[in-house]
Amino acid sequence: MRKLLSPAIMALTLLAAIVTLISLNSVVVPAWGAEAAAVSEADFTYFYKAPSPMLVARLITYCDSLRMAQKYATQWPLIGSLAAAFQRYPANIDDMIPEPLSPQMLKLLLVSLRLAGQQAKAEPLVEKLKSKDVAVPDLSTIPSSLEAVEAVGPSEFDLLWGASFATGDPRYSLKILRRFAAIANTGENTDDLVHLARDKAHGNDPGWIVDKRGKDGATELINASIALWALHSNSEQHAFVQRMVNEYVAAHPNEPAAKALAILSNEYGHYQLRRLISVTEAGPGKPSATVDIVYFSQILDDLERHARSYPPHFEFSDDQQRASRDVAAISQMLDPLTDNFSKNPPMLLRLGALHAVGFNLDVPDSFPRTVAVFDKLLSLTPDDPQANYRYGSFLATTTRKGEGIPFLEKAKGLGVADADYWLGWSYEKAGNKVKAIENLEAYTKRVPSDSRAAALLDAIRNDRVEFKTMTERTP
Repeated sequence: MRKLLSPAIMALTLLAAIVTLISLNSVVVPAWGAEAAAVSEADFTYFYKAPSPMLVARLITYCDSLRMAQKYATQWPLIGSLAAAFQRYPANIDDMIPEPLSPQMLKLLLVSLRLAGQQAKAEPLVEKLKSKDVAVPDLSTIPSSLEAVEAVGPSEFDLLWGASFATGDPRYSLKILRRFAAIANTGENTDDLVHLARDKAHGNDPGWIVDKRGKDGATELINASIALWALHSNSEQHAFVQRMVNEYVAAHPNEPAAKALAILSNEYGHYQLRRLISVTEAGPGKPSATVDIVYFSQILDDLERHARSYPPHFEFSDDQQRASRDVAAISQMLDPLTDNFSKNPPMLLRLGALHAVGFNLDVPDSFPRTVAVFDKLLSLTPDDPQANYRYGSFLATTTRKGEGIPFLEKAKGLGVADADYWLGWSYEKAGNKVKAIENLEAYTKRVPSDSRAAALLDAIRNDRVEFKTMTERTP
């Protein structure tokens, strides 16, 4: 296969090029001569969810208005996306190409049509370029179909991601995954690949890899790390990519490539906390604050994935530090609004969970904040199963021996089966071995795969349990 990359791509300064489509502001463009319609980045990245020839026409005009065909970071994703669209709607190609278009966009469309196997439809565009006295690109240097594109480097990755987002078909992104795996499974590359992928996510300079591996070795690893970063990032946004990655990891559990994918999937995310609250004027001198509940829940889910219990588990030490800072910052933002949430049980439950995570991350004053929020919540909804379970399991991890038992027993009676694990833990701490074993046996019968619970049960039966009270865990 002929390479799509120009020689300049081999320079390290280009190897960190953006893999997915850049963020763009919405603009209004004409739609097939009908009413004007707004398009945005989402129409690219989720085209497969609501595809249509009409949308393709609007997107082409949109891209041309922003000169995307002239920008290296966006031209190849656009080529892949349009090639896949032309393949999908061959009978609508004439209608999908609007007028007028810049010479640069016409050249890009020629490449897309070539990859779509629609050379005949490219001829009118060739004549338009000639009429403008513009050089026509040599299409013989371009693969004859999307299927013939190999995942060689960043440009090919971009093109294949564009085709993936246009179709929702994992066969294009699977090429990227296989290319990454071939590099990851060779030699001792896994740690460096994960390090490089995190450098890209954090905007760090990857120059250290040149000193370690030399220019040629660095080039190969940086390319593979770009693939790894994109696989991780896009699996968070697209279910079909996530399924593909999960299936690969499940089928190759002992491969270094699967290890690298799993490590990144356990990374704590990066969040723009200023998005949590927006302030508007409800009236003169009366500011009104709105909390983005969806975004708050997303952050909280990630925090709990790492620090719902003690000790917290993070793949990277800097993630734990960042999570602690996030909890402290969110608390500072939301605590002044507590009175506004005083009659909102779902929000109080989220706040209680946030402060409980803060306690596990040793964020100052998290214990009294957790207690205050759950006391308020349970005064409003004393029979809330999750409120009782969350509060009881939180108390079980503190030095308050047995104080969580009434809440956990109530939660269990209200249908929260997993309460029996924390009841076993709490009864053992309170000195009631019989009740501890009774609850843990019930739990392990229902969840035999939980090795943590099985080990605790065995230790209790054989009097090998020792609870250590750490100073920093004392409320």
